[in-house]
Amino acid sequence: MRLAFTLAFTFTFGATLVACGGDTGRADASTSVTTAQPTATDPGASTGASSGDVPTSSATGGSATDSASSNPGSTTDATSAGPTSSADTDPSTGAATATTTDTTTADTTTADTTTGVMPEACPCPDDLLVPLDDGIFVLSKTAVLWKYLPGANKFEMLGPIKCDVAPSTFSMGVDREGYAWVQFSDLQIRKVDITNVSDCSDPGFVPLQDGVENFGMAFVSNSAEDKCDRIYGNHYNGVAMGKGISEFFSVDPMTLDLVQLGKSDYGLAEVSGTGDGRAFLFAGPDPADLIEVDKNTGATISTIPLPGVKTGGGFAFAFFAGDFYFFTDAESDGTSEVTHIDYDDSDKNGKQDLKVVLQDAPLRVVGAGVSTCAPLIPQ
Repeated sequence: MRLAFTLAFTFTFGATLVACGGDTGRADASTSVTTAQPTATDPGASTGASSGDVPTSSATGGSATDSASSNPGSTTDATSAGPTSSADTDPSTGAATATTTDTTTADTTTADTTTGVMPEACPCPDDLLVPLDDGIFVLSKTAVLWKYLPGANKFEMLGPIKCDVAPSTFSMGVDREGYAWVQFSDLQIRKVDITNVSDCSDPGFVPLQDGVENFGMAFVSNSAEDKCDRIYGNHYNGVAMGKGISEFFSVDPMTLDLVQLGKSDYGLAEVSGTGDGRAFLFAGPDPADLIEVDKNTGATISTIPLPGVKTGGGFAFAFFAGDFYFFTDAESDGTSEVTHIDYDDSDKNGKQDLKVVLQDAPLRVVGAGVSTCAPLIPQ
């Protein structure tokens, strides 16, 4: 998986994780390569294990992915000192004229003076050359950013990420402004412009807060009404499953501090979020499960078994248009399988059908991120 720490994760995040108000005028400097039945390969793809891959011990799982950032949507009421009056003199007549000066303090969110309409708190940018609403951003182990287009069932390469750290990645989330928040294997997080993947900056996130090392991540909206989002994470500690064995947390969009929310029953888990404020985990042990969690506590709400879905040498997942897409390297051969679940039963057959839709992706996916600007229902 511009990270929905919003990130989006100050979901500006040079000092700010706010993902509200999209940037404009960014040009896509990358060259896209599309493959209907992908033949392109990740230029740095590797079949060997790495720190973002599943541990070689008895616990299995994948490197953490997905997921943003945006400033929680809150407004402050306008305060007013009240209008003040003063007398002026009309220079042409010498007559005194009364003038009134309004000293009202502006609200942090102000209405358009021509229409009186309040602007959207965290709008989605509508001018990006790489759209946020038509697919899932995926990350290779070797720091190459791709995009998976569910409708066409194909991958597009956006290009190698150019950051100041070793190109071994672990997880990713994408915010509402069009930035991928990438966590590297050495715990560093960098913010990458999806329209120009060589544009990489350090948002200021401090690793090892509360002892949390690598983690699965995703941007999640505050609610269905409040589209501002922030990063949510699940500590990847190598323990597949157990009561309260890991930590579920968010990242403050202003300070980038970890905010502990509760205990997680999964220590090998990825995170995905939705634009209507829901949070999900994709976790082992194999075969894996899809788990909806309370994003305020990390507590399990529901679990859907995923028979036959093995995380293997690296894994990620994301929610898009009512369904989930799982990226797994079950055979640890450096190429991921893509599995789709009809989560919303859009075909109305009474089942949440699970199907492998692509056997060999042109990369090993270790991170997947969908902006909360992506659609919630089939388009």
